[in-house]
Amino acid sequence: MSISPPPVPAPAMPATGSIDFSLLFMPEDLTPLYHTPAYALLTDQQRLRYNQINALYFNEQTMFFEKSLARNVLGFFLRQPLPAGLKEGLHQFMIEEETHSAMFLRLNRECAPENYESSDFYFIRIPVVAKALLDMLSRRPDWFPFLLWLMHLQEERALFFGRAFLRCSYELEPHFLETQRRHLADEAGHVRWDQALLDHVWPATNASLRQLNARLLGWMLREYFTTPKRSARRVVAALAREFPGLQSQYDGICRQLEALGDDQTYLQSLYSRETVPLTFKRLDAWREFDTLPRALPGYLPGEAL
Repeated sequence: MSISPPPVPAPAMPATGSIDFSLLFMPEDLTPLYHTPAYALLTDQQRLRYNQINALYFNEQTMFFEKSLARNVLGFFLRQPLPAGLKEGLHQFMIEEETHSAMFLRLNRECAPENYESSDFYFIRIPVVAKALLDMLSRRPDWFPFLLWLMHLQEERALFFGRAFLRCSYELEPHFLETQRRHLADEAGHVRWDQALLDHVWPATNASLRQLNARLLGWMLREYFTTPKRSARRVVAALAREFPGLQSQYDGICRQLEALGDDQTYLQSLYSRETVPLTFKRLDAWREFDTLPRALPGYLPGEAL
């Protein structure tokens, strides 16, 4: 038995006015290039345009996570016997994730219709084999419950980032600000449902499988969720196409982005007890995550808040 995606309400965005390309689309310090020496050497116009292009990629990240992971994971558990309140919450969770994806896609198409005419993704390009593997894993989250930890991390980090948008509201483009505001309104509930699902699944998972999943979580975080890699390079390539003078600097800028994988300050800006305190507190309760600091330097097991 399969579960069809729930009906999606019309995506919400400010109904009037066009996108204001004279404004930042997202807080500067949430962009990876901001944390490199190269950023200071860009002109004001180049920094603004980089911010706007990266914001489209930022939206893609949310869409990819919700379409490629949450839909399968939530769909699996909705087919299982669950406490009534949890099942109702997960169904609402799925509806809201579909709504968010539609909202972010509409915004990206408004800004760059040529990039999103035939695909929901422009900067994120997952190889066929990797996409098939993720699809397989996410369809069996009872075997791979590390995906629930990943969801918890990403949903709680979205809360932190959404609040960062609101703190910068006076300088951000209104459509992007309102989209994040609407996204943020649902995220607290998502975090609660993530917690309830983790508490239902993880303790019932045998110790050997938990150990394996803890290692898988560390690998996936290192590979896809910390160091800026392939998609981040495509953002820089898009910027260089608009500013041909940057083309000779492309390789150097990409090396600086990759070096952020060893930059403790940058890594802790992504995942720390400030950005994801609830997830880290839950990780503390399970000894299998004692090696997780290799992937998340901001996490020290049992560290006081």
